[in-house]
Amino acid sequence: MRIHLTDAGTISLVEPSNFRALDVLVDPQPEEQRLKALRRIGAPEGEGHVRLSPDVLRFLSGHAGEAEWEAGFAAMLAYAAKAGWVDEAGRVRAHLTFGEARGIVSSEDFRAAMRALPAGISAITAKGPKGDCGMIVSSLTSISAEPPMVGFFVHQSSSMVPVLREQDAFAANILGQEHRAVLRGFMLAEQGEARFAEGDWLREGEGPAQLADALARMECDIVHREQIGTHLLIVGRIRQSVSREASPIINFNAGTRVLAEVAAE
Repeated sequence: MRIHLTDAGTISLVEPSNFRALDVLVDPQPEEQRLKALRRIGAPEGEGHVRLSPDVLRFLSGHAGEAEWEAGFAAMLAYAAKAGWVDEAGRVRAHLTFGEARGIVSSEDFRAAMRALPAGISAITAKGPKGDCGMIVSSLTSISAEPPMVGFFVHQSSSMVPVLREQDAFAANILGQEHRAVLRGFMLAEQGEARFAEGDWLREGEGPAQLADALARMECDIVHREQIGTHLLIVGRIRQSVSREASPIINFNAGTRVLAEVAAE
């Protein structure tokens, strides 16, 4: 099995049922970022090794509790202990493998490619310590129907990051053509109540504000957060949703667009 620490900040376990080998593949990245990633999974040891808790491997494997996998894993740990690779704390020693630098697209080319991708526009809202907060995203996406989950990305410098890290809920409000004023307010106004000057917003108790006539509005409980590159991924399980038929507003080529019907041939 191999833990992969990517230069985007993600951690995954490759071939979790391969009990004949254990190492950590580290993508090329700044030393500070590399050490931070290693400390997330264990204790760095010298320049070429890291001590891993078996519980970390179990968690990453996705097979914890499965009898056949646990038997193979126990045999691997027993072999490592016999070879002297397990310390008094029960942590197993893993070799670090450093990946080679790979070609990567420039930021300018990346942005140009993403501008060619049409995407719906949504207002994400949450209840902060000083009241309602909100932001505009074009990254809202469906993740799962069972259980029903959606997710979106927010830049690490956004004023919404502290709120989304501390709060346990958000609302996703999909905007339509009639919501240009709402969009403009969220883009230009200061964070807080000023962003909610336009639109008919529903507020119930301590829950996030919801746009009454949104194409769809979904109240979600946050179930996962993960830093990936420059952005924070937020995943929410949908508690309740309301939707209606209408025309959306679209983000395309760094501007807003509306859909036009194409006559059938």
